[in-house]
Formats: sequence, structure tokens, C-alpha cells
Amino acid sequence: MKRLLLSSTILLSAFAAHAAEITVATVNNPDMVTMQKLSAEFTKEYPDITVKFVVLPDQVLRQNITQDVAVGGGRYDIVTVGPFEVQAGWVANKWLSPLTPMFDKLSDADKAAYDLDDIIPTIRGAMTVKDQLYGLPFYGESSFTMYRKDLFEKAGIKMPDAPTWDDVKAAACKLNDPSAGLYGIAMKGVPDYGQLAPFITFMHSYGAKWFDEKWNPQINSPQFKKAFTAYTDLVKTCGAPGATSIGFNEALTLMSQGKAAIWVDSTVGAGFLADPKSSQVVDKIGYALAPTEGSKNGSAWLYTWALGIVSSSKHPDDAFKFIRWATSKQYIDLVAKTEGPVRIPPGTRRSTYERADYKEAAPFAEIVLKAIEAADLTKPAKDPVSYTGTAQVHIPEYAAWAAEFGQHFSAVIAGSETVDEALDASQAAAVSVMTDAGYIK
Repeated sequence: MKRLLLSSTILLSAFAAHAAEITVATVNNPDMVTMQKLSAEFTKEYPDITVKFVVLPDQVLRQNITQDVAVGGGRYDIVTVGPFEVQAGWVANKWLSPLTPMFDKLSDADKAAYDLDDIIPTIRGAMTVKDQLYGLPFYGESSFTMYRKDLFEKAGIKMPDAPTWDDVKAAACKLNDPSAGLYGIAMKGVPDYGQLAPFITFMHSYGAKWFDEKWNPQINSPQFKKAFTAYTDLVKTCGAPGATSIGFNEALTLMSQGKAAIWVDSTVGAGFLADPKSSQVVDKIGYALAPTEGSKNGSAWLYTWALGIVSSSKHPDDAFKFIRWATSKQYIDLVAKTEGPVRIPPGTRRSTYERADYKEAAPFAEIVLKAIEAADLTKPAKDPVSYTGTAQVHIPEYAAWAAEFGQHFSAVIAGSETVDEALDASQAAAVSVMTDAGYIK
């Protein structure tokens, strides 16, 4: 009996010594909410690992995790990051652990099961610096045009496969009928600099740019003013009211409830619109490439929300187990089984686009893959520029001046500032930040 008790004590002590709690900081997008729900399956497989989630809105998440990792706070083990964080300073600051050495230590069987080469090259490249991988893509996206094909047909208009912004505006304004509770277009107007991507691609497609080749800000240039005016006019005249409160989730709600005719945003939105559990417009949505207006460079963004391991994590091995699980083929199979094939996190694995169940459930699959494979982070503007990045600018100082721009951008949509006031103030802020940082000599 004593021997049995002693053995049990040793086993419990060993379990306690290995037991770990890992904390995941992530954004409150529907795919991440699903990940949190399904994480119970991970803990069944690894009962000695407890997974805790901190789920926050986009900009709050960015600020929160940046403040913590910058001081080595150790609050999080896993953080949801995008190309901006990886390419614009987090790697240089050694805030993220490189994952390539962790993969190198795996057995051949585990390497084959994960199949790193299955990840779409453009998405994998966005998480890679100097041949080292720093995040496993949870979902990937570009941007494209989603529209109500039934409303277009009824109105006798057609959305081109590769529309211009003039095409989109003409259709949006024709279909805009606020008295019937239908708005021509759902576009972001929130001041959140983390959600500026639709405007950024709009601006780039107009031939505008943030900086010239010598890092001089171009925010009050004629090209930028033309693009800024066109975007804000479209939102104010043919878009949903209250646009200064409309981000991704709010625009998704408008579109899925049948209250908007057009939505130009992330390709990931298509899966939610095709899901009968969350959408009232299933089978009514058509898809086209992201609009252009003179330049294809930067007219569609490339982005991924990926899972990275904070370098200050006390449980990096356990964190690595979780991020491999959450981005694996096994996880994709689990989502297909529990949520339906259409809710598979898109844009990361080629094998997803070879699945018969996904292709049947996702009529947009081919155009999404095409958009993701064609997007180029290194050519964001019509003309050569000093920066890279299609959804953000990949420099550490981006937040410092983009947050200011976001406030003025939203103020113009709200009617509390003129275009000239907003652009001149944003230009001055960018010049100040870039001068202080040493970009402008």
C-alpha cells in the first residue's frame, strides 16, 4: 500500500511539474472565437496544458500586446500578429521566438503531419524574416468585392469581374435606398488605424502613396487628396450611416443581414456570408476582384492573422504545440466537422483549396486563392516608394502617425473636419514623426 501511495505521489508530482498554463492573446474576429471554443479538443489531447484566452478588439489588442512584449511583461505566451508586427520591428527587437528551429527539432512524422510546405508561399513569406519563420498563419486573406447579385440583376446592372472604383461607386449609388433600409456600400470609417486597409488599397489604386522614395510624406499631395475625397464622398453619400463606427464586424453584420449591396473588404468575409448559421444572404452574393482605379499595385492587400510565440514565454514548447494544433490540417478537419466546411479558416493552406467539401461550400474559393497568390507586399503603390506593406506600412513608426491619420480620416466622414484640414494635420504629424525618427534628414 505504501509503495502504491508513493508511486501515486511521484506521478502526481511529475504531472504537476509539467502542467502548464499558456495564455493566448487574440482578436475578437469570428474565426478566433471558434478557435477558443474548439480549444477544448486540444486540452483533451494535451491534458497537462491549460489554455487561457484574452480576446480583444483589433486596435486594443495591438496596443495591449505591444506594451507587454516591449517590457518583457510575460503576460502572454502566444500572440496574434500580422505582417506589420513581424516585418516592422518585432523580430529586430527579439520580441518573438523564431519557429524554424522548433520545426527542425520535430520528428520526421510530426513534420510530415504538419506539412509546412502546404502553406501558401505569399502568406508564409509574410511571416518570414531572413529565412526564419516567426508566426504560423491561422487565416490568410486578400481583399475583393462582395456584392448582392440578386439586387444587381433586378436593377439591370452588372459587376465586372475586375471592376474599377468608378464601377463600384456607380452601382452603390444606384442601389442606395435608405428609406428601404438598404445602403449602397458598407465601408469602414472607424478611426482605428489597424482597420485602414480598405482605404489604403483605395488610395494606392488611385496612384497615391504615403511616402516618396526618400521618406517624405505625401499625405496632402494632389493624388492623395483626390483619393481621400473620393473615398469619404462614397462613404458619406452612398454608404451606411454611422460609418465612423463601422469596422469589419459591423460591415459584416450589415452585409449578412441584407442591409448593404456591396462590401469591399477582406476575402475572409465571404465564408461568413455563405454560412446559413450567420447570414441571411446565402446564395445571393457575387464576387469580383478588388477594384482598381489606374493602378493594380496595392489595390488588394495581403494579410494574415498568425500565431507567434512571445520570446519571454515561460512555456515555449507547450505554446508551440498549441499553435501547431490550431494551424494544422487536423484543426481544419475539426472546423469542417463541427462548424461546416464553409467556416474553415481560409487563405493559409493549398490543401484547403483542393478539398471537395470546401470547394462545394465556398463558390468564392478560386477567386480568393487567386487574389492571395497575386498580392505583393513589396509593390504597394503605382510608382516606386520607400516602403513595403499593403495593409499597413512596415516601419515601427507606423502607429505613431497612422493613429493620428485615422482620427482625421474619421472626422471627415463625421463632418467635423474638412478634407484639407484633415490632410494638412496628418501631413504635419507624419513629417514630425519621420523627422524625429531620422527618416527625413
